[in-house]
Amino acid sequence: MNIIRSLFLFLGAVFALLLIIVGVGGYLVTGPAPMEAGTTPVPVTDEAAESFDQNIEDFEQEIAQAYPGEEVTLVITEEEATSKLAELAAAGQLPLEMNRVQIHFDEGMVCGFAIVDVGTDVQVALQARIEAEDGKPKITIESLNFGRLPIPSTLVDQVMVAIMRQLGERWESVPVELHDITIKDGKLTVIAVTK
Repeated sequence: MNIIRSLFLFLGAVFALLLIIVGVGGYLVTGPAPMEAGTTPVPVTDEAAESFDQNIEDFEQEIAQAYPGEEVTLVITEEEATSKLAELAAAGQLPLEMNRVQIHFDEGMVCGFAIVDVGTDVQVALQARIEAEDGKPKITIESLNFGRLPIPSTLVDQVMVAIMRQLGERWESVPVELHDITIKDGKLTVIAVTK
């Protein structure tokens, strides 16, 4: 009889421990992701998404009409970036289902926020630097959070190495070399030189 009681006590303790682990995990993942203090929501409009598309089209035309070695510039506002990503998310054209997308451009950083559906809604926050290095974009993830849970930098770095390798292979066919990327005052400015 003591063996059965001990077995049930052991199973009860294991079950209680699993509930605590699931509860803590749920608390960490489903909690709010950190956002920059004082950030105001970026409005999402169809006009800003259309402006994003028009800016890209104008940039492509400017590249096509430029002579080799000529400088071309692209400026994207955080309203345009936020609205375009929200449009793509609403159309189901992103790899994950997400809503409440927000992009902020401030002091050399791109800060992104979204609620991602991974079976349950999880708030995701990202801070990244985008710079021009050797004529190509260099993306450095400063922080990535799923809910309250920060993703370890070693994991983020491994993913970024794979992404940068893919980007590097595709970048060879792009007819420009990046000269400078500036992020400030709600704008991302790309200055490139045609090949």
